[in-house]
Amino acid sequence: MGLIRTLSSNIDLSDGFSTRLLKVHTLLLFTFLYVPIGVVVLLSFTPDQVPTFPMPGISLQWYAEILPPNYNEELISALFTSLKIATLSSIGAGVIGTLAAFGMVRHDLHIRWLSTDKLNTAFLLPLVVPWIVTGIAVATLYSLLGIYGTFWSVVLGHILITIPFVVTIVSSQLYGFDRSLEEAAQNLGASEIRTFYEVTFPIVVPGILGGMLFAFTISFDNFTQTFFWTSFGTDTLPVFIYSMIRTGIDPSVNAIGTVIVGFSLTVAVIGEKLSQRVLD
Repeated sequence: MGLIRTLSSNIDLSDGFSTRLLKVHTLLLFTFLYVPIGVVVLLSFTPDQVPTFPMPGISLQWYAEILPPNYNEELISALFTSLKIATLSSIGAGVIGTLAAFGMVRHDLHIRWLSTDKLNTAFLLPLVVPWIVTGIAVATLYSLLGIYGTFWSVVLGHILITIPFVVTIVSSQLYGFDRSLEEAAQNLGASEIRTFYEVTFPIVVPGILGGMLFAFTISFDNFTQTFFWTSFGTDTLPVFIYSMIRTGIDPSVNAIGTVIVGFSLTVAVIGEKLSQRVLD
């Protein structure tokens, strides 16, 4: 302990030093996360079959490979499967997550096995448990139920892992909701149902849509858990891309990855704007 105190006393822990250290740490973190993505985007424009640095030029030929009439039919099928699963999952997560958020925020439950704190923990648990553990556990459950590898089993799994995002965003809005608006509507003669549809729902709908967009993005991009849940005929786009790179380097994968990054970033930005509107 004495050695630790001595070392600590010799280190400048001023606010300025701490701020600089935090900036360096943040810069290194973002570099580690986003430089590989930047490399994928850059290599999507290489004219070579085998990517090399420096690139001999810029070409769009690999983007042409994923467009008609040169596209891979299995790739497009996997893309539409991902879009359908993500759409259904975001709708399911939006409905269940919104109802759960209203129930936990508006009703303080104290039942022994069904308290608000326990429900909140249960809904947020998929964010804490490692995704590979969730993938294996749910795959085992599907096998026992005899629904492993089906389209709807994948949808159910994606609803499970995306509900926390809806619950978090909608709950944050409801905690700051001005209940006097509802009381005013009811004092003017509106029923509880009419108050919900004409007062409450229009105010919270940006949060619901924001949560659903985040759920769509997570579902569309998910690989870790989906890898354990799909079978032949239900491959999603990330799983199909993984199967492509296992057999060799295909530069068209970089083009596909760039398109996915752009699409996911657009959806995430829209969801962030909606959620920011909620928090403001």
